[in-house]
Amino acid sequence: MNTGTGTMAAHITSALEEALDQGYTFPATWYTDPAFYTAERQHIFRRCWQYVGLAEQVARPGDFFTCAVGSVPLVIVRDETGELRAFANVCRHRGSQLVLEESGCRKTLQCHYHAWTYNLDGSLRAAPGMKDEPGFDTRAFPLAPVRIEAWGPWLFATPDRAAPPLASLLGELPGLVAATGLDLGTLRRRVRRTYEIAANWKVVVDNYLECYHCPVAHPGFCDLIDLSSYEVREYASFSTQGGQVTAAARAGSAGLYDISQGVREGFYAYLWPNFTLNIYPGPGNVSLNLFLPLAVDRTLAIYDYCFADVVSEREERDFVRFIDQVQEEDIVLCESVQRGLSSGAFDQGRLMLSRERGLRHFQKLVYRSLAEAERER
Repeated sequence: MNTGTGTMAAHITSALEEALDQGYTFPATWYTDPAFYTAERQHIFRRCWQYVGLAEQVARPGDFFTCAVGSVPLVIVRDETGELRAFANVCRHRGSQLVLEESGCRKTLQCHYHAWTYNLDGSLRAAPGMKDEPGFDTRAFPLAPVRIEAWGPWLFATPDRAAPPLASLLGELPGLVAATGLDLGTLRRRVRRTYEIAANWKVVVDNYLECYHCPVAHPGFCDLIDLSSYEVREYASFSTQGGQVTAAARAGSAGLYDISQGVREGFYAYLWPNFTLNIYPGPGNVSLNLFLPLAVDRTLAIYDYCFADVVSEREERDFVRFIDQVQEEDIVLCESVQRGLSSGAFDQGRLMLSRERGLRHFQKLVYRSLAEAERER
């Protein structure tokens, strides 16, 4: 069922939708054709709420950090009154990226190109030579605001002014996270990892959403989580996975980090379109994964490791070493898949739905988003 190339409408077919329902995967072209990358950036990443960082990064007035949502660069800032704000990180003069630093603390936001200077509420404060320009009105050139909301310590933004509130995307997820026993208010980021993966972003998400590969590729993970108890559950805009701790891990004989206290089971959640959170057994911890598409065959993966204050430095090192191993094993798998998809020797796969339902759920979300965009044309 090769979709080939051509208009996007030619790829959005009832036959493909039915095939996805039956457990077939996207055709290889959905991962290798630049037309899909372009359509996804426009119709998914410019419309959806996406994780951008942590509230602790903008704790004080003047604190800021920069990031991107799809192709839109953002600057997130806490203004003088304590209000959290987000703006397109684009100067209104000639379109230069406004702030180049990754983070810092400022009283104003000044463009490095021509020194147009903005207040932290986004209003234009001054521009060199403006007094020599008859009729120049600073009120006509504020920074473009972007919607931003918080879920506990985590910040999400969307360029789409018409998007429903963040709560509608999260649905039951906050309650499910709370049920694990993890106190979000105690978490602070201690470690960040970034990787550039030579694979399409959907390959990376596909890989996250199934543990069918775990016995082969993740022996350390299988020493911790009992796959016979592993469950996948689907919701409107997210899915969850999880399982009980193995007897060996409970007994402390698996050679893993200390799990004698804290969260009792593994809980892993994917939130549309590119965010995951991983709550592992043991003292308060969560790792956050963000998958940013860079090109049709490249993805930037950002991993934030957050811990409660009660977690010692030794426990932190043991945990990060354990998760780093899993992440690095997954990178090898994803890049291998991308090479196979690009080979011309693969058309379309068939899922094992008893173990890969989460993957089908994600692919149907992608399909529906692009199909909706086509109907709007």
